Amino acid sequence: MQAEPIAQKDRIYSIDIVRGLALFGILLVNLPGFIMYSEDVRMPIEAGIDAWIRLSYDLFIQTKFFGIFSFLFGLGFYIFMSRAEQRGQKVFRLFSRRLFAMFFIGVIHVILWFGDILTVYALLGFLLMPFYRRKSSTILAWAASLGGVYMLTQGVALVQSLNGQEVYPFIASLQSTMIPIFVMFLFGLYAGKRGLIAQIREHKPLLQRIAATTLVISLPIAAGIVWASGVGFGSKLEQANKILVDLSTLPMALCLIASLFLLLNREPVRKVLQPFAYTGQMGLTTYLGQTVIMTILIPLFGITAMPLSSWFLLALPIYAFQLLVSSLWLKRFNQGPMEKLWRFLTYGRKKKSVPDPAN
Repeated sequence: MQAEPIAQKDRIYSIDIVRGLALFGILLVNLPGFIMYSEDVRMPIEAGIDAWIRLSYDLFIQTKFFGIFSFLFGLGFYIFMSRAEQRGQKVFRLFSRRLFAMFFIGVIHVILWFGDILTVYALLGFLLMPFYRRKSSTILAWAASLGGVYMLTQGVALVQSLNGQEVYPFIASLQSTMIPIFVMFLFGLYAGKRGLIAQIREHKPLLQRIAATTLVISLPIAAGIVWASGVGFGSKLEQANKILVDLSTLPMALCLIASLFLLLNREPVRKVLQPFAYTGQMGLTTYLGQTVIMTILIPLFGITAMPLSSWFLLALPIYAFQLLVSSLWLKRFNQGPMEKLWRFLTYGRKKKSVPDPAN
């Protein structure tokens, strides 16, 4: 049976909007890294307004938007698998090809950017596949358990750091970003199975409880980040600050996700944020495009280490350009160029140019 991609009318545009917002956050996180990767330089010491911007990064952006992006991958996995299954396709074989294609694209991307996330997503995607046929309660239990263990180890690491002790090697190894990424995969899959996003009005009370609960968990961690940053009242505790930022990933990402989808259930908010759906619908193209743009800009303009505030100002026109290009492209085509390549590598034959829901 020949698979037909999802029609435009069936897209859940709130997912595209949140993905578009996440891609802007990822650009903000990655920008300083591009210059350090391209040149043997150290970023300037953050002081004044830059110290406050760094604090804002740590509180709301650093690790959080990768968490949101990971959640959307898990959600997209469920949408892709369930709709392919409805068409009578061999879903595990099809998704395996999709992951191999992602890994192939990621390997090429690594040549330009050491911070590539596609290869990691592809490898962890194979671990996610066995959970597709599990009950939603089982998936939630796994996500909560793994997330709990991760946060517990971060808590132990924090205590050791504050006591001037060396973090246990085992705990240090668990600080890998792969664990929170996979946990967010599972939460995304759970949300897909429960229909939390597809039937958001029906599940509004649950989303409100998730937002409130994760906010309560996040607040003391956020207070710790402010304290460890030393902004305005003391010296920065570098290691403790990093651990607290990692510790905040899961609860704050979930809080942002639940809050964003609740806000997007309101028509005025959805209209204001609608432009982000363009880059969100072309997520792979946008993500890879950011690397291409920075690879060209840095040597072309001789960009060297800049204050964090300058990076933020640079990110705005770059992403505005991507929004414009994406909107113009989607007026003529139904999917981005890299999404089209990804589809070709997945299905192995030319298909009607309509985007996947999981792109």
